[in-house]
Amino acid sequence: MSTLEPQKALSGNQKVNTAKNSQKGAIASLSMGLALCAFLFSFSGCGSQPIKEDRQLAAKPIIWPSPPEPARISYSTTIANPSDIGANKGFFKKLAEFVLGSKSEDIIKPYGVVTDSTGRIIVADTAFKRVHIYDAKNGKYSYIDELDDNRYLESPISAAVDGEDNIYITDSVLNKILVFSPKGQYLRSIGEGKRMTGIAINRQDKLLYVSDTGSHNIGVYDLKGGLVNTIGKLGDKDGELNYPVDLFIDNKNELYVTDTMNFRIQIFDKDGKFVSKIGKHGDGTGDLGRPKGVAVDHDGNIYIVDAIFDTVQIFDRSGNFLLNFGSVGREAGKFWSPSGIYIDSADKVYVADSYNKRVQVFEYHGN
Repeated sequence: MSTLEPQKALSGNQKVNTAKNSQKGAIASLSMGLALCAFLFSFSGCGSQPIKEDRQLAAKPIIWPSPPEPARISYSTTIANPSDIGANKGFFKKLAEFVLGSKSEDIIKPYGVVTDSTGRIIVADTAFKRVHIYDAKNGKYSYIDELDDNRYLESPISAAVDGEDNIYITDSVLNKILVFSPKGQYLRSIGEGKRMTGIAINRQDKLLYVSDTGSHNIGVYDLKGGLVNTIGKLGDKDGELNYPVDLFIDNKNELYVTDTMNFRIQIFDKDGKFVSKIGKHGDGTGDLGRPKGVAVDHDGNIYIVDAIFDTVQIFDRSGNFLLNFGSVGREAGKFWSPSGIYIDSADKVYVADSYNKRVQVFEYHGN
């Protein structure tokens, strides 16, 4: 049962070009770089340190709802590039960038986000054609963009991890589920559809759920890739779907589906049986304009990202509106066309703030 009480309505309406030099030129450049870097290193570490933008207003915490009501949601931090987790570039990487030129590792257009058992934050970046991996605990950054045989990601949409921290990525152009090891080594692909988008894993029963948006259904696979079941078909009745996208598995292993063009969230049990639904189309508080990500906290409250209203709305299991947080803008705690959302076991809430090119992290404080 939800521990959030209904609140007063808040307003809702927001890819190395490698420089191909001759061998002589490359050696000459490298030699010059080494000499210059050796001279500069004692002064600047072979490159100036990036200036990190202060995105938080430390003197005034960002919370929802507004005082004097007790805080239910609070803003925590923002991740837009590796420096945001203290991931410093090593000497040789700085040297290579000095010689060959630097390249940005900033998020461009995030969509799906998930965390693994170690707390690493995994972000599918559709425009960058890359999956960013942020290890904040160890201050390390890595990424996935390549399969095998010089094949690359084309349009990574969503991410999920299994009980062994293998990473599963949907690619809406390759139309497959791509599986990587925790270290980012390509392992295999699963399934094939018209446009694969959302993905979620029931780790207990080892079931993989994937939205085939173009086919208006959800494919259920075992983790070896065998098709177990298919949920839904085109329609607007209970259990039917109209362009399903994002998925989430709650702590009871129930499946939440963003049924986009039916403007609702449908809930199914692990076997694909319809359980319930919430949401309706509209432009008022508690209505849905363009629902995308969906997630559930440990109390069963349902969070729905709305890309039209630039906010996250929270509902109880019966569909009653409880609270929303965020509005259109670039400041901390605001959004511009947000998309994916994920809530981890500690009730940290990760929101892919797509057009602001970042992931914002919030916390749910319960009752």
